[in-house]
Amino acid sequence: MAFFYKKVIYGKIKVKGDIVNQQRFKKRFILSLAMLIFSLSLFAFSTYAWFTYLKTDTFFGEVGFVEVDLNAYFLDELHPATEVEVAAGVPKPGVYLVNIVSSASSNYFEDFRLSVSVLSNVDTYMRVKIYEQLTLTYTNFEGIVTELSILHDEYMPFNYDTTNWYDNREIDNYIYYKLPVKRVDASNALIVGIISSYFSGQSFSNYPPGYSLQIAFSIEAVQALSGPVNVWELTTPPWGGTW
Repeated sequence: MAFFYKKVIYGKIKVKGDIVNQQRFKKRFILSLAMLIFSLSLFAFSTYAWFTYLKTDTFFGEVGFVEVDLNAYFLDELHPATEVEVAAGVPKPGVYLVNIVSSASSNYFEDFRLSVSVLSNVDTYMRVKIYEQLTLTYTNFEGIVTELSILHDEYMPFNYDTTNWYDNREIDNYIYYKLPVKRVDASNALIVGIISSYFSGQSFSNYPPGYSLQIAFSIEAVQALSGPVNVWELTTPPWGGTW
């Protein structure tokens, strides 16, 4: 009986110890979980406060923009240049037809004009590349029309404004406007002429029938402040001096 009594008592003590340990573990676990939740709450609050601070510290403002458009026409803007058609109703985008055969034509060479509309609200430098292609078109006895591209080494003799434009085509194929420009105001663009007239007292030497000139342009504009250096990689202007 004594052995059985001791065994029962021993068993009770063992069970009681396990219960106590389990209760302590549960208390520690609950305390640790509460501390973890509290820490996460503090982190979430701090993160929210940090992002809220960044949001309220954001700067809002309009950045200056650069924008220019080329205008090609004959004599005045009421007679815009027409694009070359490769077929009826199918134009070559941005490629214009200039008559070099007859002075009576509405798109005759001497009457061609080119200008730039400056819409930028910050000082802007700009440059223009001009593509000229002489063509010869003829129709054979079967009625088939053939167009040939004619090689020519000379630039066509347009009367470019060389007062404010610098012709650098022999070096990089561009004509540069030497002054920084911007729009007149929010409602009015600044118009800058490139070809505004033909040479006074001179006449263009016409080509034989079948010839024509196809001409196209590309224009680039950059902000005057650091734009030529960073975008065009020109540390100095082609005409000398500084930007």
